[in-house]
Amino acid sequence: MRGFTITSLLFLLQLSNALSPNDMMHNANSIFYVNPSAGQVKLKVKRDATTEVLLVMDNTRYLMKSVYRDANYNYLAATLNAFDTTATYHFLIKHGEDSLLLPETGEFTSNVPLFVPPPWAVGKVYYSIFTDGFHNADSNNDPKKKRSWGKTPKNWESFGGDLKGIFNKLAYIDSLTADIILLQPIFSASSNHKFNASDFATIDSCFGDTLDLKKLIEQVHAKNMKIVLAVPFSHTGVDFPTFADIEKNGAASKYLDWYVINAPSIKKSPPNYECWRADYRFPKLNLNNPQVMNYLIGYLGYWKRFGLDGFYIGEDEHLSASFIRTLRTHLKTRYPDLLLLGSDIRLLNGDAFDGSSNKTLTDLIVKYFVKQIIPTSEFDRKLHQILLFSPSQSNSVNLISLSNHDMRVVPDIELMKNLYAFMFTCVGSPVILYGEEIAMSDYSSLNLGSFPWNIVDQNRMFLAEIKKLIRIRKSNPIISGNKFFTLYVNDITKVYAYDRGGLIIVLNSGNKQSFVSLPAWDGTYTDLSSGEQLTAFSQSLKLSIDAKSYRILKREL
Repeated sequence: MRGFTITSLLFLLQLSNALSPNDMMHNANSIFYVNPSAGQVKLKVKRDATTEVLLVMDNTRYLMKSVYRDANYNYLAATLNAFDTTATYHFLIKHGEDSLLLPETGEFTSNVPLFVPPPWAVGKVYYSIFTDGFHNADSNNDPKKKRSWGKTPKNWESFGGDLKGIFNKLAYIDSLTADIILLQPIFSASSNHKFNASDFATIDSCFGDTLDLKKLIEQVHAKNMKIVLAVPFSHTGVDFPTFADIEKNGAASKYLDWYVINAPSIKKSPPNYECWRADYRFPKLNLNNPQVMNYLIGYLGYWKRFGLDGFYIGEDEHLSASFIRTLRTHLKTRYPDLLLLGSDIRLLNGDAFDGSSNKTLTDLIVKYFVKQIIPTSEFDRKLHQILLFSPSQSNSVNLISLSNHDMRVVPDIELMKNLYAFMFTCVGSPVILYGEEIAMSDYSSLNLGSFPWNIVDQNRMFLAEIKKLIRIRKSNPIISGNKFFTLYVNDITKVYAYDRGGLIIVLNSGNKQSFVSLPAWDGTYTDLSSGEQLTAFSQSLKLSIDAKSYRILKREL
């Protein structure tokens, strides 16, 4: 064999009828299959079609391991050091005595962007605030019609909160040790939530002005926090000047192509134009229109100058990919450390969003912990599926959120502790919606109520639990990474356990105490809540866990 390289030797292998390239799937133009910045290459193969797969890059072979299986396919991955887009590679696929090369001739060359989200945003804790319901510090700018603070929220009626109110309560937010404030829309609008903007150029006068915003941003930075502004660029309100012009002038309006309209004469009941949430009050913008693109991107550049650290672009789940790519190019060229989050999980290809919210994950959490309508095994399977189909560098930036704009979920408070234990120990960036930390439950559609600042109206024990979970997360940086290994799944007892790379989390969502034996490295483990120490022998950790409770165990080195 002297004189043969590994590559030339591989080309001598004979193709076999038992193996077919049609049973394999790899796309060098997709970040799902090849992710240079993360040092990961994937291959999709039909189940039971292979016994061993090797990735060959630079004459080095890497054994590919199964990372997920569904009914028809096995997803294999090789993890290596980060590589650049000049790297070439191929696969050596074996099935018993048979083998083949993929591609059959030549090599693959990756054609995906080098994707690195801002390091400061990896695995952080967010505190999400709707200004109107957080705190009212200036009664002089209150809307003429408002509900009394503490009353049950109704429709889109305001409570009077403002930017000065957030500024005055920064000490409270700091006491939670949150890393990033997610400031929900503040643009001029007729509602309390401001999703129906009438102007993207101004702050709603009921919230304050640009001086209030700048002062808030400066103080947030002084407390070593970041601030990200939510920008609902998928739509406007019906009183937005361009939409109003179409209503007035019909086919003669020069803004007719700014929206997705079926006929030039506007009809609202039912609407003859596309709407967010199928609500006529939220006409969708045509984000493929270059005029609309330039208009919106220009305003993002304007608001960035106040010192914002990022933008959350939403709220629609299906945004124009070309718009987001153009937006990213424009902003990242000038502000490479800017964070771009979105509401469309599909746009995590390295050339659009850095991270995204994920309605599928939120629904999964609610189904398992709140509604309890899916078994533990299904929860685990779907969770791994969600993690698989998002780039690994986005997984730790993606938002993990329980609540949406229509609800607050506070059923069984003990199960809620399990839910938050999962949120704060899973891969991603957990989001606390203002009031969740004190088990605030009042809400109306798009109106999540006013924060009860009187501590007698707060669930202080739940607040202490949330603070403890945040403290555990921040004192164990491994949680901010992407390591996640399922250790134990039991559909009968509803016990679920996973390893985050030295931290073992055990969740018992059942109604009975349970005894479990987990695979674990030998050694001592400390319960980070109780301080109890347990010892693993023969790679097995035996423990008990009470009903509706969790344990977070740290391996002592």
